Amino acid sequence: MNFLIDLHTHTNTTPHAYSTLEENVRAGKKKGIKVIANTMHGPYLQDSPHWWAIANQRTLPDYVDGIRILKSVEANIVNIDGDLDINNKVIEICDIVIGGFHGISEYGDTGDINKNTKALINVIKNNVVDILVHLGNPEFPIDYEKVVIAAKKHNVAIEINNGSLTTSRAGSKPNCKKIMEFCSKYKPYISLGSDAHFSTLIGEFTEAIKLIGNYDKELILNTNEEKLKEFAALRGKNI
Repeated sequence: MNFLIDLHTHTNTTPHAYSTLEENVRAGKKKGIKVIANTMHGPYLQDSPHWWAIANQRTLPDYVDGIRILKSVEANIVNIDGDLDINNKVIEICDIVIGGFHGISEYGDTGDINKNTKALINVIKNNVVDILVHLGNPEFPIDYEKVVIAAKKHNVAIEINNGSLTTSRAGSKPNCKKIMEFCSKYKPYISLGSDAHFSTLIGEFTEAIKLIGNYDKELILNTNEEKLKEFAALRGKNI
């Protein structure tokens, strides 16, 4: 099965990524990628742009060299209530919102499993984030079963992050396997994300594909554009 949609990518608008959007598009086109979500990091991450820059994605065309560009943000969870570091002006321009934990000072203690689990469930209930990202990060222990059940109930997708299985967030792999076990049991939507911070990694899902096995393709957002549009409609969006 080919997965030609990448819903987690970064450009050098955040300095710890190293390629421009046009470079990501060129690299994606070589691989046959049809859709790229430009998921700019939320402003509370240390080197992220001001929210104005994120909201200014409204100036981006819908297509660049034949590839659909989704205006997006990777929002940071800032407290147990599931609040995010983005405002309504950012939310309004985004075709899709992904979100999760990063080590930001605003969140405080990262090692409390009850706090982290409640925060994620509140994020789900708050109905802004469409995809929960890199949940396997061992810095943030989580009751995965509770989160997967809530995601299924509210039509929020669980990301299987290829970066977490390769170069980022050391120690994530065993947790990602546990997450997939619960996904296989409860059947939420899942999304494969390259989390590319360099252009050649656009559409790179090799390890994520190994992990998902024979998961129901009807529940994988990256299978085709129609499936993604159906998911967006469930979330009250039109992309």
